[in-house]
Amino acid sequence: MNIITDYKNRQLFLSSIDEKGAAPLWYDTPNERVQLWKQYPGYSVVAWHPGNRWLVLNSPMIIGSRKLVSRMVVMNIDTQEELYSTNRHLYYNALFNAAGTHILLEAYSQKPVWVDIATGEIVAVVPSAVRLGDGTYDPFQDVFYFPMEKQKAYIRVDGADFTCTKVKTPYPDLVSKITWWNGQYLILTHGNILFCCDQQFQPLWQRNFSDLGGDSGQVHGTDILVTEDDALICLSAGATESNGWGVEYVLDRKTGAVRNIIQSEQGRGRIIGAYFHHYVLLYTMKLLNLDTGAVEAFLPGFK
Repeated sequence: MNIITDYKNRQLFLSSIDEKGAAPLWYDTPNERVQLWKQYPGYSVVAWHPGNRWLVLNSPMIIGSRKLVSRMVVMNIDTQEELYSTNRHLYYNALFNAAGTHILLEAYSQKPVWVDIATGEIVAVVPSAVRLGDGTYDPFQDVFYFPMEKQKAYIRVDGADFTCTKVKTPYPDLVSKITWWNGQYLILTHGNILFCCDQQFQPLWQRNFSDLGGDSGQVHGTDILVTEDDALICLSAGATESNGWGVEYVLDRKTGAVRNIIQSEQGRGRIIGAYFHHYVLLYTMKLLNLDTGAVEAFLPGFK
């Protein structure tokens, strides 16, 4: 299940799963209002442009004439008009540029491509050695950064002219995840270390998750979630030496100090994304309090 959290406008986009099937929905948190788009059964939410109020949706796999494909759609959530759609390949990720005029599409066995939403034309190609879900966007510089899978480097993609530059990283291991947040970068490496870096990618602090004794766990591949007040970071480990169900590490955003280690348990559900205040959302549609570790309630309106 994918989830997109819009802190500024206090809304969520996610896929609803119940006895009637699945469909993407828009959750307006202040009003506890849900908009369900039943015309897109089984589609997942992929990307969101708050300025244009455009949402990218992706269908389940479709058996085409020669290969498996999916249908990716850019929809205006106010009018539900489809501004762009394609089903040429098996798509699984997308990103908007800052202006919302172009979309970067990622598909199976294809190089990522920039597409002009108005014309549908491909205007640029990104190296195949990147994965969109592992990268980040820096609005201060209007650039994207994507770690390379097999090299100690990242690809810098200009958000205006789409040019690509390869830049070596200063870290001892391959980078698995880059997240921009409030003028800094959070860098997770294959060596199980999280670095907080400045705009020049110079480390400000680091946290080694292999140094936590029985609570040590591998966080490679996890999402890096930051609370809306910029106070806490949350990362998950699928299993640790002492808990096969895994843990959540809650760190101080400014120093990297461990603020909490939340032990998971059978039936609780894994984290699917950020919520508001100091909460994250679980697969069970319940809210996990990062300060206390308590599973406190269902997402309002979903019980």
